[in-house]
Amino acid sequence: MDLVNFIAASAGVIGKLNLVFIGNLVNQWGLGQFLFLRPGDIPQVPHALLLGYGAHYFAGIILALLFYYFIFSVYHPRRGALCRAVIYGLVCSLISLCLIYPSVGLGFFGSAVSGTGLLVASLVNHAVYGLVLGICGIWPRRQAVCVLH
Repeated sequence: MDLVNFIAASAGVIGKLNLVFIGNLVNQWGLGQFLFLRPGDIPQVPHALLLGYGAHYFAGIILALLFYYFIFSVYHPRRGALCRAVIYGLVCSLISLCLIYPSVGLGFFGSAVSGTGLLVASLVNHAVYGLVLGICGIWPRRQAVCVLH
């Protein structure tokens, strides 16, 4: 997901994932501050990049474990697992679109800023996340089936 974001952002297709912003925001959450009028109101901290990486990967891993548990342990799809994974990734984007963006003054779906850049970046990044989850969940199972035949 980060590699795709880096490439797409470098090409100007979507906005770059701002891990420093995420780190600063998570730091404020730890201090009990959850609402801001605008992103610039979030105080800067020296360890924001590290905190941003840690928080983003932690959330991604927890959501991945939930996905694998429910999709591949509880519900055993015979078809459409990859499509379900992409949909799951898009549903995960609702966390940023409906909770994080409004909490920092960007509005639901990033509507408080001009253009659709935030919306598109979130959807693209999380669709890729879902795609990777699906591939990682399906590929080992396909290999096991091939070995058995």
